[in-house]
Amino acid sequence: MRVTIKDVAEKAQVSVTTVSMAMGSPGRIAEATRERVLKVAEEMGYRPNMLVRGMQKGQTMSVGVLMNFSGDSFEGRIFQGVHHTLVDAGYVPIALMPNDRAPALSQIHSLLDRRVDGILMRPTGEAKWEEHLHEALRRHVPVVSVDSETVGESGKSERQIDFVGTDDYLGGKIAATKMLEAGHRRLAVLSMGDETDPMYQRCKGFVDTLKTVADTTCEVVDLSWEYVHSESPELAMKLLGSESRPTGVFLTMDMIAPGVYRAAASLGLNLPDDLSVIGFADEAVAHYLTPSLSTLRQHPREIGQHGAELLLKRIEMFRKSKKTPVFERTIKLLEPTWVERDSVTAPPA
Repeated sequence: MRVTIKDVAEKAQVSVTTVSMAMGSPGRIAEATRERVLKVAEEMGYRPNMLVRGMQKGQTMSVGVLMNFSGDSFEGRIFQGVHHTLVDAGYVPIALMPNDRAPALSQIHSLLDRRVDGILMRPTGEAKWEEHLHEALRRHVPVVSVDSETVGESGKSERQIDFVGTDDYLGGKIAATKMLEAGHRRLAVLSMGDETDPMYQRCKGFVDTLKTVADTTCEVVDLSWEYVHSESPELAMKLLGSESRPTGVFLTMDMIAPGVYRAAASLGLNLPDDLSVIGFADEAVAHYLTPSLSTLRQHPREIGQHGAELLLKRIEMFRKSKKTPVFERTIKLLEPTWVERDSVTAPPA
């Protein structure tokens, strides 16, 4: 037979209200009473009905998480940080993976229909974020984005969508500084994405830093996502096969590196003696390449953790307010860490 809250109250010789407060509002009763109630509840195997508690508090104790996570991928590690933080706080993450059959925008509606207390997401390139996320705010549901900023149709970052990510611009500056310190003056960047993409900021930080040093050149090569996934070395071959080829290349994500390494090998270039390479993210591929790839390490688990912590604060803020509060947007950027391996040395004489 299932143990009820009334059974616990009778055994502990307190009221049902006291048991309820011991479970959900510990500050409202004496600590000794709370400990006695919890001990009785544990002995009897009582588990509170979260649906009922949610109705009483006006919360479901659930959070929607939207991102394409899998295994030990970058987003998978972000989700690990999110999951641990939410579960430790007593929340249940409802994780959805946007795809062609279930676009992110329809999944936002699905989460809102299930009355989640908040939404944490890594935005994709879909349009009309502004309209749909404003609907979440109208429904009194806070939203936090991680890794990539949430941008509306206006092309500007959403004012009431908090953001936790990497200081990508700083990462680009660090990469440029490492190349300059090694003696490189003829450089290139292989990047992708528009101004709303983290890789754009990495590229910008790199280029802006080089502009401060005389007699330094930098060619920017725009790639497509298809290039990364197919590892086609075609554009890298064109870049590295020219007479004025760069002596150092900055890749705004590590996954570009295999194609560049293949192109260099096809042209008879030795890495790093003929070509120095720096990546970004510190993905697994950086360890397995020969030479191993020097890169900027991001911190996905910490991004997820900080994103979830920020969302929990917003949920509490929204809970205490009768209408959607107006607040100053929080932006938290984690500094990337330089990881020196074997792909950078002085340029050829």
